[in-house]
Amino acid sequence: FSLSRLCITIDMPDRIEAERNITSGAGTKSVTYDSVFYALPTIALTGNDLASGDFFTLSNEAVTGFDVLFKNSGGSDVSKIFNYQAKGY
Repeated sequence: FSLSRLCITIDMPDRIEAERNITSGAGTKSVTYDSVFYALPTIALTGNDLASGDFFTLSNEAVTGFDVLFKNSGGSDVSKIFNYQAKGY
């Protein structure tokens, strides 16, 4: 018996993890997923009641979670409520 070629296909179903109404606190907020993703997921994040000039930065994106930091137009850390959705497998 001789094997010259083997092909394996693995289909991992997509999954979505999401949370609503998380308070960030005035500093970096670390978010940890309930279950670890196999590969880095895509993250969609929305801030609630942002004032003109408010913005956020995502950092330390990993299969286990991410960090988010909200700032106002002057660059000071501010506490905001946000929602996120992570999609991956």
